[in-house]
Amino acid sequence: MREATLLLYIAMTMAIGIRAKATTLEKFIIGDRLGTKALVATIVSTFYGASAILGGVSLTYQMGLGVIWFMVPFYLGNIAVVFLINKIADSERYTLPDFLGGFYGKEFAIASSILLATLCLIPEEIVAGGKILSIFTPMPVEVAMGIMAFVLIVPVAIGGMKADVMTDIVQFALMFFMLAIMVPFILSSLRPGITSGIPEGYLNPFIYISAQEIAVFFILLFFLPITSAPLYQRFFASESGACSRKSVLYSIAIWMAVDSIIILCGFAALRLFPDLPDPDTSLIVLGTALPAVGRGIFFVGLLAAIMSTVNSFLQSGASSLAYDVFRHFRPATDEAQLLVLSRLLVIVLGVLSLGLALWFQMIVPALLFTLSMWTAGILVPTLAALAGWKLRKDTALYSLLGGALSSLAWKIVQPLDVDALFIGLGFSLLVAMASEVFHTH
Repeated sequence: MREATLLLYIAMTMAIGIRAKATTLEKFIIGDRLGTKALVATIVSTFYGASAILGGVSLTYQMGLGVIWFMVPFYLGNIAVVFLINKIADSERYTLPDFLGGFYGKEFAIASSILLATLCLIPEEIVAGGKILSIFTPMPVEVAMGIMAFVLIVPVAIGGMKADVMTDIVQFALMFFMLAIMVPFILSSLRPGITSGIPEGYLNPFIYISAQEIAVFFILLFFLPITSAPLYQRFFASESGACSRKSVLYSIAIWMAVDSIIILCGFAALRLFPDLPDPDTSLIVLGTALPAVGRGIFFVGLLAAIMSTVNSFLQSGASSLAYDVFRHFRPATDEAQLLVLSRLLVIVLGVLSLGLALWFQMIVPALLFTLSMWTAGILVPTLAALAGWKLRKDTALYSLLGGALSSLAWKIVQPLDVDALFIGLGFSLLVAMASEVFHTH
């Protein structure tokens, strides 16, 4: 039954990709103009995939209300974005590197696009998908990861942005249906009260998380929307700045409702299954306790949660590499060739993501690895551009390279117990300031 459900879901996603097949590079990158309803569905779905839903339940299972540091900074970052939307939506650009290249030149656009490719790797989603399939079917987790990579890559490679948005709308509905059927189940499992049977300290958000971990979550998730290439692409495709603002505010309200259910699911899993060897499976195991029909809906809803994020990031990274990198090196390349290249790059990023998934095997660490390097490199130049701080072109490029490479080097060597994010951000800012002072004198 579950295998049949999986095959049906795969067929549906492939059909959406074929129906939405992009015929031009512009359609692959931007798709159609988006109104408020479509924009809300695709924004919510882009950010709340497996890393947010399964990762959020996993963190609740491990640290109780310490999970709010995985949630609240993200809301605040999106509120900050609301005040910046006009500068983004009115720029008439296609991609985030293209947008920043308007400030800092083509060399910066190329470098930021290559760095963006690291953010758009999706190992955490493949890890989550593999764990879901391995629990709901007899497949070994490594084989399940390979199947999930195939399912996630093909529709995006065919359809581009339009397929991304179409599937996001479907995934949005499926995710909410899944969460809705979980609510009565988890409420009944938490009787006589939420705190009954919960370890001491789980209601204190500071007990099971260190100050450094709080700071890492806060910086990464607050600045995630401000530096998110998939979000910028949605703003570029929106009907207006006002439409984008409304959509972000509606999305925040929806995320808050979803996160409330995520926290309750974490507590319910802890109550029912207190000794799970892998906390990443806490929501999945909770879903297996549902009645038969509920399990099927839950299974499809989890697959939808994964695909909604993967579509957006693979499409964004691949199209940016073709448009912002290859187009600058080979300006004579026509649009048809760039479109083919975009599709091939979706496959390349997907395969690389599978390799990282097989290496990490855990959701949140895989997410933090790619997000930290991206944030360390891109944050200072992006904030400077949005704030009107006129960085020189070479200063912005050095800042990006210094932040990303120092963060990666520190992550590999790790000489001290200081998170690589702080090293990268500090080095990026230091390089920017030193370059500006040097050129001033």
